[in-house]
Amino acid sequence: MKKYFIKSTVLIIMILALFAVFANIAYADGNVYKKGERSKEIAEIQKALKELKLFDEEATGYFGDVTEAAVKKFQTLHKLTPDGVVGSGTLKALFGKTSISDTATSRAEIERKKVNVPYTIQDGDTIWDIAEKFNVTRASILKYNKLTEDSILKVGKTITIPDVIKIVVKIVPIQTEVTKPQPISQTTMETTPIADTTEILADLPEDMYIVKEGDTLYAIAEDYGVTVKALAERNKLTEDATLSIDQELNIPENTTPAAAPKAEKETENKLNLGEYLGWFDKVKSLFKNNAVAVVTDIKTGKTFQIKKLYGTNHADVEPLTKEDTAIMKSIYGSWSWDRRAVLVAIDGKIIAGSMNGMPHGEEQIKDNNFKGQFCIHFKGSKTHKGNKVDATHQAAVKQAAGMK
Repeated sequence: MKKYFIKSTVLIIMILALFAVFANIAYADGNVYKKGERSKEIAEIQKALKELKLFDEEATGYFGDVTEAAVKKFQTLHKLTPDGVVGSGTLKALFGKTSISDTATSRAEIERKKVNVPYTIQDGDTIWDIAEKFNVTRASILKYNKLTEDSILKVGKTITIPDVIKIVVKIVPIQTEVTKPQPISQTTMETTPIADTTEILADLPEDMYIVKEGDTLYAIAEDYGVTVKALAERNKLTEDATLSIDQELNIPENTTPAAAPKAEKETENKLNLGEYLGWFDKVKSLFKNNAVAVVTDIKTGKTFQIKKLYGTNHADVEPLTKEDTAIMKSIYGSWSWDRRAVLVAIDGKIIAGSMNGMPHGEEQIKDNNFKGQFCIHFKGSKTHKGNKVDATHQAAVKQAAGMK
């Protein structure tokens, strides 16, 4: 019995060893490329997909959402499993071989670079909005353009945005050599002409973020509408990690389920609270930059004043005075990202909104004891960076409108 057991064990080990060998053979000539990765090989994949009219962006070498969607389209057309992952089967269908290096006539060299970008002032622009758009500090724009906080931005004037981070992709042709037979068994190597290197400047992928001065993991998560836990896990960080300027972060997908649509009758204001007005079609034009408004917390009934700094997708505001900061602090107890249903009095209207209670980002008022700004969302507001509707803010807005 013992001999039989030993023989069986040895046989199992031999089978497992053979399986491992064959598995290695099967995958030895094929790499796998998937979402979240970046390499020169991925740039070659993007170039090939672009030639097939399946990919419309620049070949940056970063495998993001757009690349994944293009790969799935290609896989579907070639009757491959549309999983969005480029393995040996997809490589063979795309290049005719399972190794990109065997087929490439050029290589992509990818790097990040800080460049100065010209920007023409649009109607309604503020330095705050422009800094947010290009992910640079307000101070850097003011200093470079020799402006002050009180400078008037003239529509149509061009200013320079310094140190904007871009992806630089250099397409470098590969020198190829062809062997030609010659008389008397001599051979010579004929070298093909080398084309010029092409340099492409591209924006960062939407799911990539470069840390700037003053950023925290919590503030970035808030701007993209994702949880701090998901952001930390995606980047193999702890939730209280200290970030470094120019650190690269990958932004996870927002997995927060959208609020379920309710019955039509729910649009009625049952509790006669705030008006359920849309940010983009109503509130944004009512609540102008530098305007002062009054916020009332639904749960406690406490009221304080705020001043709007800027805001494209929602309102970025500060408590007006240190007394207002004290009232806001008493509502939360301690500063928090928690959403609270509020009423916002703007220009004679009482509008349903949702605020968080965490100071973050830059500040304008220096003597209000509030180190930064906080966000107020209204119906349909979105996060700044992720450009997505935050379901928890929207639930609080509906509460403030008496809809739940």
